[in-house]
Amino acid sequence: MSEELKSKNPDVVLDVRGESCPVPEMEASKKLKKMKAGQVLEVVTDHQPAVDVTLPSLAKNLGYPFTVIKDGEAYKVRILKVK
Repeated sequence: MSEELKSKNPDVVLDVRGESCPVPEMEASKKLKKMKAGQVLEVVTDHQPAVDVTLPSLAKNLGYPFTVIKDGEAYKVRILKVK
């Protein structure tokens, strides 16, 4: 699934570069609630704890597949809303 997520274009892009925890997770959670099943949210962040801990935890707790893509100084965390 992560390879499929890497090649899929995101439906919604949330740029939270410069923000630290808990902002990336809170904003991602808000966006996901408004999205339909099957849509992909891409969270662009440069905050390492969000990449290592909070965004993966959010996806796992919701039961959503996710992948992390390194993009220069930032990371793109893609989350697939499945329900």
